[in-house]
Order: sequence, then C-alpha cells, then structure tokens
Amino acid sequence: MDKAVVYGLIILLLGIAIGYSINDMATIEEVPGGMKVPEMLVGLGPIDENNTDSHRLSYNIFLYNSGDEDVYVNSVEPIFGENISKMVVTENNTIVVDRTINGNSSVEIGGQVELNTTGLSKEEIFDATEITIIGYNISSTETIYNFWADF
Repeated sequence: MDKAVVYGLIILLLGIAIGYSINDMATIEEVPGGMKVPEMLVGLGPIDENNTDSHRLSYNIFLYNSGDEDVYVNSVEPIFGENISKMVVTENNTIVVDRTINGNSSVEIGGQVELNTTGLSKEEIFDATEITIIGYNISSTETIYNFWADF
C-alpha cells in the first residue's frame, strides 16, 4: 500500500476518534443554577380529633434560587407521591407566591391539603404518607429586555 494512503487512513481514524471524544465531553451535564428545594418540613394530623376520616397534611418548603439572577416566582404546586395522591381531597394545591427571589437566597413557602383517610388505621396512614411530595411545578416569570433598549 502507498505511504500516502496509509497516512491518510491514520489521520482519518484519528480525526474520527477525536470527534467522538469531543462529542462525549459535550454531553457531560452540569447541574444548572436555578430554583431548588433543599429542605422540606411535613406535618400530619387529624383535622378534627373526633373525626379520623380526614387528616391535614401541612408542609413548608424552602425555595432556593441557586442562580445569580433574581427570579419572580408566580406559584408553586407540589407533586404528590402515588400513594398519597389517591388520598388528596383538596382540588387546587397551587400556592400563590407572587414575589421575587433574589439570586443565592431563599424563601419559605407553606401549604396544606386535606386527605381522605376513611377506613385506614394509624399505621396505614403513616405508611401511605411516608413519601409525600416528590417534586414541584414552579411557575415563574422572566423579563427579557431587547439588546437595543436604553435603560
């Protein structure tokens, strides 16, 4: 085989290998800055001591803006785990926030829902509510200015 062809094939194979390695490096994901919930407090108890068919699940979350930019949060809606979501009676679980969360700061947000616990023992209620909130739908507004706008 001609030396030019061999060198050409080696360069081609090296180019393909470098292309794949650069593509692999490009897919490494960094954790983005933004809204996070680093801490959550949950309380559970009967709504009325004489009626054990309804319980109230109260929760407080700390909504943390890990980015440098301020974020205006309109609302937060908890996403309940599978077992507890079957028990939630409250129809609208959206918490209206309507405030700006500065970069690298947090706010405490609280909410509560009513649970139908008819026919469940105390142990069954605690088992069903072990995994309560698995995530959050956060509605926020971002203001984007035109680059030619004069401030």
